[in-house]
Amino acid sequence: MQGRQGTGARRYTAARVMVAAAVAVLANAAAAQAQAADDATGYVQFVEDFTANCVARNGVQLQVKNTHPSRKIRVWLDRVQMGVGTGDRSRTELSPGAEPEPLGCSRTLTGTQEWRLVRAQFIE
Repeated sequence: MQGRQGTGARRYTAARVMVAAAVAVLANAAAAQAQAADDATGYVQFVEDFTANCVARNGVQLQVKNTHPSRKIRVWLDRVQMGVGTGDRSRTELSPGAEPEPLGCSRTLTGTQEWRLVRAQFIE
């Protein structure tokens, strides 16, 4: 009889552990969802435009825009030329629904160029 009580106690403990784990998973999911709601990086988009100046260099004009429907975003960007950071960091504010902001050509006279998103935050 004692063996059966031990088994029941183990089942009860295992069930409590499973419930605690499920609660922890739900709490983590809620925290991740709340963080995602405040994460502006998902609303920053790089786009390309075929401007004459850039096309003449076999490149495209790189632009950045805000895709959020209602919130303004402040972004920090690093410029990289031919795979090497230039030390240039720009900061700009992107309004919702605004035209993309031009950054520069993907190709300069000396080689390729790109911008990388360092940080983005919603402006309250």
